[in-house]
Amino acid sequence: MAVRIKPYFTLRRIMGNQQFMEIDSDSKTLEDLLENLITMYGPEFRAVVLDAETGGMNPNIQILVNGRSYRNLPHKLKTLLKSGDEISLFPPIAGG
Repeated sequence: MAVRIKPYFTLRRIMGNQQFMEIDSDSKTLEDLLENLITMYGPEFRAVVLDAETGGMNPNIQILVNGRSYRNLPHKLKTLLKSGDEISLFPPIAGG
């Protein structure tokens, strides 16, 4: 199954400075895909996506599945993915 990943800001740098990438993955859910991306891109990616204290998702990261926040989807991280889905990853941003 091929999904399209669109990383932004620091995640784009971590993932090779590509505006988007097609990933052929056997991931069935969004959670599986994120685990595979953590394995592929290592500790720096993990530090952005996961909360260091709880090990759960960083509450400040925004992840969209086909333009909709995973938090608003009925199954959240357990959302089933299908070929052609677009996953956008927005890391936390701070500044003033």
